[in-house]
Amino acid sequence: MIKYTDTTVFNAGVQTIVNTVNSVGVMGAGLALECQLRFPEMYQDYVERCKQKAVKVGRPYLYRGYGTPWIMNFPTKSHWKYPSKIEWIQQGLYYFKQNYDRGGITSIAFPKLGCENGGLNWDDVKAVIEVTLQDINIDVYICLDQESEASGIEGIMTDLVNNKQDCFWISALGIREDIATKILNSLPIRRFRELRKISGVGKQTYNEVFKFLYSIAVKGDSEVYQDTDALEKNKSKKIMRDAANNTGELDVKSSQKPKAQTQKTQLELDLFY
Repeated sequence: MIKYTDTTVFNAGVQTIVNTVNSVGVMGAGLALECQLRFPEMYQDYVERCKQKAVKVGRPYLYRGYGTPWIMNFPTKSHWKYPSKIEWIQQGLYYFKQNYDRGGITSIAFPKLGCENGGLNWDDVKAVIEVTLQDINIDVYICLDQESEASGIEGIMTDLVNNKQDCFWISALGIREDIATKILNSLPIRRFRELRKISGVGKQTYNEVFKFLYSIAVKGDSEVYQDTDALEKNKSKKIMRDAANNTGELDVKSSQKPKAQTQKTQLELDLFY
């Protein structure tokens, strides 16, 4: 069943989230960048796959890590410089439809495939999704990412940035005074990604701030921020993820495995072929 939601893939409460990627090992913008910053082990695995020429349009693959949701990397571009093609979306969706059950996927959240930085028209992509996945027997969430206010982990991170009374992260990261002033003068922000649009905040600064505040937000019980609802949500998600990680051994790269068993990479254990 296809369901539409205004939230992001990270807040959909599903077993598997979809990340849009290219075939050359770069996650430099949009959803892919956020996935890189949230899930660094997944990113390293993706880079290795790209080095081996194993990431191809039309062939989404599943990454299962410990302590994270399952992530289906969905190639929508051959190269980050070039646009997406609607036929690649069609091929990838069909491939997913033919293999999701074998992979143990029970619920999944898709973004607007190929539309953010890929240049595709959402109405065209939406039509392809609905035709291809109309009779699928799991919950499929299409996340439009249209919320004006941040929620979930992003909401916690945004609250930390907006707290002018305690800008501990500015000093902790050694952000230059002139850049810090520009940031403070631009607050409040409603979505965390707005930080990247502030004059003087380059990619490196943005990435470091994201990783630092994300590490605090996911703990939920730090001295800096504590929110009962966030703690309960994180606990529920962890239970769901732990249960998901125990459903089988397909395409697993897990930190729980003994060291001797992690020598085979996901390149050798690909979920779908």
